[in-house]
Amino acid sequence: MCNSTVQTLNDSCTLCSARCIDESQVPAGCKKDFQVTINSTGSEAQEGDEVTLTCVHNLPNVTLMFGWMKQLDELLKGKNKSQLVLEKLMTDKEGQYSCFVNSSCGNYESLPHSVTVSSSGVMVLIVCGVSALALVLIMGITMKYKLKRDNAKHRERMRQREQDQQSAGPAPFTPRES
Repeated sequence: MCNSTVQTLNDSCTLCSARCIDESQVPAGCKKDFQVTINSTGSEAQEGDEVTLTCVHNLPNVTLMFGWMKQLDELLKGKNKSQLVLEKLMTDKEGQYSCFVNSSCGNYESLPHSVTVSSSGVMVLIVCGVSALALVLIMGITMKYKLKRDNAKHRERMRQREQDQQSAGPAPFTPRES
């Protein structure tokens, strides 16, 4: 499986640089030489920020399959990429993330990487803003309805007064007493 380029590692471990040998053929002392780690654009973020986690490895270029886990037990579906982008972070995205690489050299997992999200009150502001807007809209619609109803009643009273004046004739003249 190897070409003529052979790399010698600690404890006289011989690994192929062009292709990886089968995991069963890698001496136990050599497995520690393959490493998977996480690089991050940030570990502490504010709500609404974006954090990119990158799975870094020193495995030879063979067929690799990446995966991501949260809290060491929740497999993140559809994340078969070396990068995991956490967009518009909220506190529910906070936790320990780890990546794993499955290859013909074996299966390797990174140590957990902690992502913390500081609450900046954005959610509270959004909820308050939406509530205030809804309240103003409801009050405006109610006022419009009441004004329309009051105008209709006023017009009806004026029409009724006009009819009463026409049917009664002119008002009687009463002299003023001195």
